[in-house]
Amino acid sequence: MATPSNFKITPFGGLLENVEFEFQYLYLHHIFSGPRATQANIIEPDVTTGWGRTTVNNWPIYDGIGPDAKLVGRAQGLHIHAGNWHNCFTLEFDINARFRGSTLQVTGGSIEKEGEWAIVGGTGDFAMARGIVKRKVHEVLKAGEGEILELTIHGFCRMESFPPLTKSGPWGGNGGSARDSEEPRRIETITIVHQGVIGLFECTYVDRSGNRRTTGPWGGGNGSNRSKVELGPNEVVKEVSGTYFNHNNGSTTQTVIQSLKFVTNEKTYGPYGRTTGTPFSADVPKDKSVVGFFGRTDNRYLNAIGVYMV
Repeated sequence: MATPSNFKITPFGGLLENVEFEFQYLYLHHIFSGPRATQANIIEPDVTTGWGRTTVNNWPIYDGIGPDAKLVGRAQGLHIHAGNWHNCFTLEFDINARFRGSTLQVTGGSIEKEGEWAIVGGTGDFAMARGIVKRKVHEVLKAGEGEILELTIHGFCRMESFPPLTKSGPWGGNGGSARDSEEPRRIETITIVHQGVIGLFECTYVDRSGNRRTTGPWGGGNGSNRSKVELGPNEVVKEVSGTYFNHNNGSTTQTVIQSLKFVTNEKTYGPYGRTTGTPFSADVPKDKSVVGFFGRTDNRYLNAIGVYMV
């Protein structure tokens, strides 16, 4: 998965496009021979002119160099020799949850030379894209098997805008300091530590740029019971409820979250903790779902919690 520093989108005042996108430091493996070849000849050239050689390619693209680099996409298509190589391929992304399955249509000259390809279209989040793919040789592989190219992809497209986030809550007390999720889009997991009171709350989510983030941990981890909610690929949170109460920790009394329960479109999780305190419930309209959280913590307890909806 590409890190946030590898990608950015910027609103601009175009008539058709509304997003400028840029990918940097991507590495295409152009390997034309040997056991790791990423292309194969399907039509041999004319013996006199050398024209007509047609090669099918499935070039993998990684987010870095070395054994820890992750596969983020593939360039799949053809290149044909007609005095020079002509490339025409689909660049399909698997960078993160948001862009998985979106494509760019790319065409241009020889892969063996530094230069540019043209972006002439796209699908999914990159529908109607236009722009360029700059390429340069990063490394020539041993034994003449090919090379690794560094790509910079820069373009414009019409990207669907997200509906605005709305808030419900918070519930609980005013202790501790405020905490927040950053531009949440979809919840993936929720982790709770509890024993009569919520001692720790943590949530992983996908943000609006498609990057995986973590909210928390909020609280100090007090409690012997640890529960983890892992949502399925089509599962969304439709209801958040619980209780809060005045907790006496021996020296002071403060209002903290005592229990939590989550209801999705598939099942119910919880309640976690005791349910004897003051009840609360997020008012989630039928056409919306909970995508993130905000609240307060003093690094000992979860003092308050609220939800983001979309």
